[in-house]
Amino acid sequence: MNLLGETKDAISRSGHSTDDVRFVGSRDGELGIPWSQAEKVLDVDYDEGYGGQEIAADLVVAFTDGGFLRREEYDGSEWWEYEPPFRVPTPQKPFKFVKLPTYRTRLLVDINYPMEATEE
Repeated sequence: MNLLGETKDAISRSGHSTDDVRFVGSRDGELGIPWSQAEKVLDVDYDEGYGGQEIAADLVVAFTDGGFLRREEYDGSEWWEYEPPFRVPTPQKPFKFVKLPTYRTRLLVDINYPMEATEE
């Protein structure tokens, strides 16, 4: 697999173009280059199949609208996953609990509004 081609395809599938790229770099933002420099860096071939992960796990493509592509991996198989920009919905419901008394993990809405969550 060619990472540059895969990245361009993922950018297109996310509804963006390379003109929308703010930077390519590490997820924490400590390392980053503009798209014009990233094309040369991303032009590498790798085995996207099962085995060992070859592409940096914290590599992201950040867009000007706040969305980004992040690397995902399962058993050595690698791909891009799109993360849309976080938009705070209005209105929001208040909550008082973040943990159930049991070990079973649930969503915040399930913990705070159990009847609404199970009525669906």
